[in-house]
Parts: sequence; structure tokens; C-alpha cells
Amino acid sequence: MARLEYDELVQLLQDGQIGHLRFMLESDSAESYLEWCEQHGIEPSDESAEFYYDETEIDMMERQLIDDENYGIWN
Repeated sequence: MARLEYDELVQLLQDGQIGHLRFMLESDSAESYLEWCEQHGIEPSDESAEFYYDETEIDMMERQLIDDENYGIWN
């Protein structure tokens, strides 16, 4: 099976065709998600994948706001 692009995975998730676990395992974040699960002593599941996704999305959005050129901060 061909690897899906991130936008395709997001669309499948939003359409309810896949769950958060499959979304995370097929995304570029699969390795970091699995490491996070191991560090926290939890099994990969739809619930933990949804939590991880939500937390990392919030973190990325906050970084985008901070890195915005209007703030004058560049990394």
C-alpha cells in the first residue's frame, strides 16, 4: 500500500474513515508517537493517539504564532 500524504490522512480522519491511531501510525510522526507512548508506559490506542495529536498540534500552532514575522522572532 502506498504511503498517504499528510493532507490525505487528515481528510480520512475528518471523514471518520480512519481513527487517530491509524492516522498517527501512518504519519511522519509515527516514531515520535511510539516513543512518547513508551516513555509514558501506555499502549498505542485511538485515545492516546488523539491526545498526542491534539497536544502536538497545539504546540505547533503556538510555535507558528511566535515565529510569525510580525513578532520579529526568527528561528
